[in-house]
Amino acid sequence: MAGITSTGLGSGLDIESIVSQLMTVESRPLSLLAAKEASYQAKLSAFGQIKSVLSSLQTATTALNDADKFAATKATSSGDGGFTVSSSTAASTGSYSVDVMQMAKIQRISTPASTSFVPSAGTLTINFGTVSEVNGSNTFVDDVPARTASLDFTGSTLAELRDAINADSTLGIKASIVNNGSQNQLVLSGTTTGANMAFKLTGDNGLAGLSFDPAATAAPTDTMYSVQAAQDARIKVDGIEITRGKNTISDVIEGVTLTLTKEPSGTATSLVNTVSVSEDQTAAKSAIEAFVKAYNEVSSTIKSLTAYNTDTSTASTLTGDSTARSIASQLRSSLSASFSGLGTATTMSQIGISFDKDGTLAFDSTKFSTALSDSDMNVSALFTGTDDVDGFATTFNARLSAYIDSDGLIAARTEGINSTIKSITKNYDTLETRLEATEARYRAQFTSLDTLISGLSQTSTYLTQQLANLPSFSSK
Repeated sequence: MAGITSTGLGSGLDIESIVSQLMTVESRPLSLLAAKEASYQAKLSAFGQIKSVLSSLQTATTALNDADKFAATKATSSGDGGFTVSSSTAASTGSYSVDVMQMAKIQRISTPASTSFVPSAGTLTINFGTVSEVNGSNTFVDDVPARTASLDFTGSTLAELRDAINADSTLGIKASIVNNGSQNQLVLSGTTTGANMAFKLTGDNGLAGLSFDPAATAAPTDTMYSVQAAQDARIKVDGIEITRGKNTISDVIEGVTLTLTKEPSGTATSLVNTVSVSEDQTAAKSAIEAFVKAYNEVSSTIKSLTAYNTDTSTASTLTGDSTARSIASQLRSSLSASFSGLGTATTMSQIGISFDKDGTLAFDSTKFSTALSDSDMNVSALFTGTDDVDGFATTFNARLSAYIDSDGLIAARTEGINSTIKSITKNYDTLETRLEATEARYRAQFTSLDTLISGLSQTSTYLTQQLANLPSFSSK
């Protein structure tokens, strides 16, 4: 609103003070509208807080809809080592004897240790197969159908040959150059472990010196010699010997994966171990603890926003709000609901999730552990449901979605609040415009009054002066 800082020009009338006091009275409805808008903005913020904690609760609820969490196992090993072990939900609890006799390896060969191999243009053919004993001697046996690859080389240096081999992923081998202190050696390695991944090289022209038969016994002084032979992993499980072409073995003990890391050395023929598989309730307990914490955060938030302090007669932002009260009540009812057709456990309280006297949700991990170990209670199904019956996680998640989705209860409530705020803002703007006009009218009126009073004052002064100048008369 516009302001004039001067007093009346002719009469000394304090126009600014008079108008200001009048506008203070006129502006009271404006203050009331501002306070009303602030209260609705606070409600909007409060529902934003509720939606936020409900979203966190939904995240925690979704994490419970995972059957693997409730059927997790843990595998450990004790003994000489030689492998790491892990297990899945498919593993059965129990113990197994596992002996490691050898690891699966790739074939690795090298050019001579004492003389330098200098390549030139030529072709290198690679055949994959297995070294087998035939009539008392080792023989390389090609796979059927044959697995072959070839390289046409046009360079002239060891580095160029290495790069040409590594650039062709179809060859099935990789190359590196190792300096032994006096010579550069070209080392060729297979890319996959297993006895059936042995390879035979046939070179011609400038690559003839790379020819190699893995069944032969070559020395480091030969044109090519064996650094490491291709071989399978060999282990014993409960006394049964097993071979595999890889060091990660997951098809011997159901649900258990063994990753070989070491093989016997010296005179030892095996590394003796015991693998134990047991229940692992860690993930399930952590998920439930997170859920309980998220629920209590929701309960605490709603309680704080709807509380009424009787000592100070002070209401909170959402005191008396039916939407907030309804959410709190329905969530509590959902946690007390009963589920049938899933197992002997039908309620959350039966597995250790219940309300304390103060209304907070509590988790009894010992009771839960006992329930989870009881197959008849079927705790997993209570949370995740079956093909025919929804479990707690699904039904509770649906309840939360009804609150926080874009077409949910909170969205409808906040839409109504926003509509009210817009209406208040419109009324505020209209009233402010009217007040500006009122102030202008007051100023015009008191300015006219000031002018009138000034004129009357001047007339009074003139008359006084004229009367003072009249001749005086006396009676005798």
